[in-house]
Amino acid sequence: MGKDVAHALGSGGAVKKQKPLLQRIAQYLALMSQRAREGHLSVSKQLAEMTGLALLTGNGPGYYLTAGFYQRNISWRDKTMHLGSGAYRDRLSVLNPVSLRIFTQNKLVEKSLLTTLGFPTPRFVGVLHASLGRTASGRELRDPAQFAALIQAYRERTLVFKLLHGWAGQGFIAARVEDLNGVPHLKSLRSESNSTPIPVDAFYRTLLAEQGSAGRLIEEYFYQHPDLASFNPSSVNTCRIWVAKEKGGRGRVVLAYLRIGRGGSLVDNQSAGGIVAAIDLETGVTAAAIDGLPQRVSFKCHPDHGAPILGRSIPFWNEAKALAENCVTAFPGLQFAGTDVAIGANGPVIIELNASPDREGAAFVGIPSSLIVPQQRRH
Repeated sequence: MGKDVAHALGSGGAVKKQKPLLQRIAQYLALMSQRAREGHLSVSKQLAEMTGLALLTGNGPGYYLTAGFYQRNISWRDKTMHLGSGAYRDRLSVLNPVSLRIFTQNKLVEKSLLTTLGFPTPRFVGVLHASLGRTASGRELRDPAQFAALIQAYRERTLVFKLLHGWAGQGFIAARVEDLNGVPHLKSLRSESNSTPIPVDAFYRTLLAEQGSAGRLIEEYFYQHPDLASFNPSSVNTCRIWVAKEKGGRGRVVLAYLRIGRGGSLVDNQSAGGIVAAIDLETGVTAAAIDGLPQRVSFKCHPDHGAPILGRSIPFWNEAKALAENCVTAFPGLQFAGTDVAIGANGPVIIELNASPDREGAAFVGIPSSLIVPQQRRH
């Protein structure tokens, strides 16, 4: 695979590597001192609380700072009710048995179940795979010629390519099919003004090299509601909505936040550099965004282009909540999930479900996770 082709594709979602331990410690001490100077808890008080929480819950200084526990208005009781990673995994292992997570861990399986049950999702185009590949119409999609024939049918349209087993936006590619001297090429949406159209065969070879035996799910690009696009135009900005099943099998939304992309990125994942804004569950109005990091930098407006974030109303919010609740109840065996909901001009669609959403979501919105993640399976 040529470097120029790979650069032009611009697959997104690279997860940041963790800093070395000593560097993290120095960073945490500097942040604690900064918070104390701002009028929050003293450094000694923060250290004492960090030590106590590490012993009681297993949550370390990174989580403490990310959750803003240095703030005087957060009670000690609330801090102790945020689950540590071990307790969180234990609860999820009971709520969502590993044997049943296949329904959400493979994008093709998940897509099939969602569409079969009538849930709105981005339009399915096909799955590219060396032995299992097939289009939505049932034709094989396993070699360069079959891929080229598919692309011919999508001229002047935009397609997205997702790893079947990818997460955090890894390997995500969106490209528009354009004619160049009468021959279809694919042009990445990433930094589109500088993107070079790629011949179909070169694009195919790059996908094949990246996918290995995993395959790629192909969908039509989902065009989000103008209000959502205004948060950041390069990414589809989705609502991460946690849903827990209640007694009787009904789903209930327990927290939500908007994920907003940055820096021309195609993905909105916080782990890929995005920012997050808590959503009021009743009104659908957004709080100021934060970076989701120990720095806990707050943004009333987008840091890259100044778009307002604080106090915005999410369109079709009630419909988005209902869709998330219904999707979780439809998945066999799942008692809890984080749903990713995108909102278009005509309403919400499900992008995917997460049977083990990042527990930091509770830190982002300031809700103790032990209060909203059930302790045992509910029937």
